[in-house]
Amino acid sequence: MAKQDVDNLPENRRKRIKRLKKLIVGTVIAAIVIPVILCIFFGVRLHIVKKDLDNSRAQMEAMREELEQYSSEVEDSVLVEAPNNMQSATQNFDGEGSIINSRTTLTSTGNENANSSQDAETADGKKRVYLTFDDGPSDNTEEILDILKKYDVKATFFVVGNTSEHGQELLKRIVEEGHSIGIHSYSHKYSAIYDSEESFFEDFSKISDYIYDVTGVRTQICRLPGGSSNTVSKISMAELVRSLNEQNIECFDWNISGGDASGQKLSASAISNNVLKGIDRFQTAVVLLHDGADKDSTVEALDIVLKELTENDEIIIDKITENTPVILHISL
Repeated sequence: MAKQDVDNLPENRRKRIKRLKKLIVGTVIAAIVIPVILCIFFGVRLHIVKKDLDNSRAQMEAMREELEQYSSEVEDSVLVEAPNNMQSATQNFDGEGSIINSRTTLTSTGNENANSSQDAETADGKKRVYLTFDDGPSDNTEEILDILKKYDVKATFFVVGNTSEHGQELLKRIVEEGHSIGIHSYSHKYSAIYDSEESFFEDFSKISDYIYDVTGVRTQICRLPGGSSNTVSKISMAELVRSLNEQNIECFDWNISGGDASGQKLSASAISNNVLKGIDRFQTAVVLLHDGADKDSTVEALDIVLKELTENDEIIIDKITENTPVILHISL
């Protein structure tokens, strides 16, 4: 309608048309401005949320690294004192020199390379070396399995709850290639596992069932996170071990450490030296190593260790079973 036509209209009608125009213009402006304001508002909010999320992730990563370092330091230490550093029980052997229903308990003040004269002799006079790997499976587990296969030796893997498809494949491979698989923990969270006996056995049953579901093996061997001598637990470790023994579960600590769990990252040569020097001092050697995702040096060290050990006819490398001499850092 032309302006002249509007002017000729009655006053009340002209007012209605003006109001209608203002309403239309206001609606159009609102339709443009409101979405812009909302976009700006949500954009700012998204930026803030993203920043908070990034900060939270950074804090969680820092906490995770701190916990892993602390857990590793705990696991690599032996903190129990005993009168003579080491006590060994009698072993029973069959005529072939294999170990049957043996139980050897070693206690230590932290010197894992204690006097070998206190170590129990094997029936055939040969050293028994049990290579054990904690905290897997990971990509490094795959490389470790390849090296073990190369030297045709068996080892023992104390595993955690890696539920990835690759993790399940590695668990199956451990069993299929004749190695021993044992329980370490499902979560590997010390504060949760050792909060109470109930929480410990909840975690224990979870990893036991998981291993069985994936591999078909109901394992009867375990290594307690941090070892039986850890000082993190709120419950008695001796009572815990006895409870596991009552369920026909044998707990294994170690008397030799490769040192790959310490806060300081060791080279392959340092780890292999720790292992080989320790084996020299023991007739029955249970070696602590790790196959977590960050243990590349351990993979390299294993090849060095096995090259030397497999050339020695006086050394037998074997896997742990429920009949292997039990080494504990505590007295029961």
